[in-house]
Amino acid sequence: MKFYVFRHGQTDWNKESRIQGSTNTELNDQGREDAKGLVPLMEKLRPEIIYTSDLNRAFDTGKTVADALEIPIIKEARLREANFGQAEGMTVPEIIERWGAQMWEDFRRINPNNREACFPDGETRGDSVKRMRSVVDEIRAAGEYERVGLSTHGGVVRNLLHSYLPPESESLPIPNCVTYLLEFKEGEVTVEGPLKI
Repeated sequence: MKFYVFRHGQTDWNKESRIQGSTNTELNDQGREDAKGLVPLMEKLRPEIIYTSDLNRAFDTGKTVADALEIPIIKEARLREANFGQAEGMTVPEIIERWGAQMWEDFRRINPNNREACFPDGETRGDSVKRMRSVVDEIRAAGEYERVGLSTHGGVVRNLLHSYLPPESESLPIPNCVTYLLEFKEGEVTVEGPLKI
């Protein structure tokens, strides 16, 4: 089974380098163009259905693809970005000023063993990976589809994919609308990408 995991298009908070998390921001004009730019790739990959975060920026990105391909789209709250607690709405310099550079590094560093990394009042990395994997596992267990699109968010895309990669793997780049293949085949799991036309 193949999962095409993609991040939403640009928002104003992306442009301002603000932490969004579970805050329900909207795509900006560039973000809507980003989403349209995904369509040729998805026409080539041919997902049969899109599961999407219920946050507007990811839903609108997924809906752009689903409408173009004339396939179903299903909202799934477990595909939301991690809740970053008190850090939501803050810029990186503001975060470092408030909690120090070490907390920011712990948050940014891909370390599968550091499952407790989080901001005050936020969700841990381990918890966000657990809920993302639960969606993937349920779709796999149902066995209804061979090719599934997941429209979601930068932080949880990186954490989900790295949870299947060796611990020493380089951090995956996650720009807006990047797409990765997460494939389950004959008992093995592979991650490929970013995918291009």
